[in-house]
Amino acid sequence: MHESVGAYLLSRWGDPAGRIRFEVEGLSIQVWKWDAATTGEGVDVYVTVGAAGGAPTHSPGTVDHRAEFLLGLRPGQDAVASPFAALGLYGHRNGVTIADGHTVPSDGPLWPGTEMMAFLIREQEAIIPTVRLSDGSHVHFLQAMPLHESELQYKRRHGMDALTAHWEERLVPFWDSERGPDAPTF
Repeated sequence: MHESVGAYLLSRWGDPAGRIRFEVEGLSIQVWKWDAATTGEGVDVYVTVGAAGGAPTHSPGTVDHRAEFLLGLRPGQDAVASPFAALGLYGHRNGVTIADGHTVPSDGPLWPGTEMMAFLIREQEAIIPTVRLSDGSHVHFLQAMPLHESELQYKRRHGMDALTAHWEERLVPFWDSERGPDAPTF
């Protein structure tokens, strides 16, 4: 059992290469980053620390389940920290539950030089498994995948399963921060 999300992450990967704190409308959240070599994931990994501190963001009706978010990018894009922190606070600020299959828009590009402007949220357990904290709550780490506008529109028309099946068929590296849009035009 771990005392906090931060302690859990430190026990997995050690000290992060970077940490940044955001204060928005009385809410506080941090984004921690580990380099690809540290995690062994082949991507730079960004994780929110603080999204789980408020109202449940996963498993409606079960107050002991909370969520943080993780994002893997290669090459890393540290300018994603602000939109990623906004993702972590989105549920609290908008009174919504964020779960597998949801998309969360950004106010603009996720970092300079990209046209990606939203996150697709997916369940995952392989990179960071769910942790049980000392207060009895369970924190689980939802994966955020950057989306281009055309991918977001395709997902809205055809659903998440169709988009992810297309990506799998075409071996789209959704973690590639320099990739172009890849959504069918039909």
